Amino acid sequence: MIFLRNTILAILFISFQASLLHADTQTDKDTVLKLGMEMSNMRNMLEAFILIGAKVKYKNPTKKLKEGIVHYENMIDTIHHNYLNDEVIQQSIMTSRKAWPIVKGAMQLALQNEPLEKLKKGAIFIHGNIRTVIKEMAHMKNHIFKVSSIQDKEALNASIEIAASARRLSAHYMMDLWHLDDPTIEKHWKKGMKIYGDSMNTLQTSAYMKNPRFATLFRSVKKYHRYFEKMWEKPKIFSILIDKKADIAFRQAKEMTQIILQTK
Repeated sequence: MIFLRNTILAILFISFQASLLHADTQTDKDTVLKLGMEMSNMRNMLEAFILIGAKVKYKNPTKKLKEGIVHYENMIDTIHHNYLNDEVIQQSIMTSRKAWPIVKGAMQLALQNEPLEKLKKGAIFIHGNIRTVIKEMAHMKNHIFKVSSIQDKEALNASIEIAASARRLSAHYMMDLWHLDDPTIEKHWKKGMKIYGDSMNTLQTSAYMKNPRFATLFRSVKKYHRYFEKMWEKPKIFSILIDKKADIAFRQAKEMTQIILQTK
């Protein structure tokens, strides 16, 4: 009897300790959505930097860049405070905060009326260093999926990745269009296309395809995946269509995410 009581107390203590270490499920959901949004935001800021350098006023890239910087920093602060007892999250935040200042400084070159060649070098520098920041966001997202009780993690992650990939593809198209001396652009474009495609494969076999609205959205983001593939193969021309299509795919993937979260 004493052994049974001690065993029960031990189990309760372990459960209590686990609850202290990790946030609640709703916080976890909110956090993975924020991380997904900021993965998209990073690509948005890179694209805004290029548009400013190319002296394109479409969708006010200066405002987009300034707001993007604030959004990212606020997100990191929020996650830091929500996961104080999670060593994995705290380590990622520490790594992110070390990498971010030099990326932010390079981004702010676009706000200082610098010469074109300096901005092009800045874009290459940002592309090479922003991956550390994005990698840590992906690491935090995957960690939360692993340790949380969020349901349908694979489907939720897939819709988040489609949204992020849409913005990634638009940014890399603009980088290639700007003729940047960066041999990794095509490699990362292809990686973005693969993540987008793999995520669609995950969703295509999910039960959510029985939802008529979800299925309609899925067919649309699949269509845009083919569109991006075709546009990359053609001679690059400046066109706001790429950004518009990416924005639609991004918003549609976000709606798919909400359907996944709301389905019981």
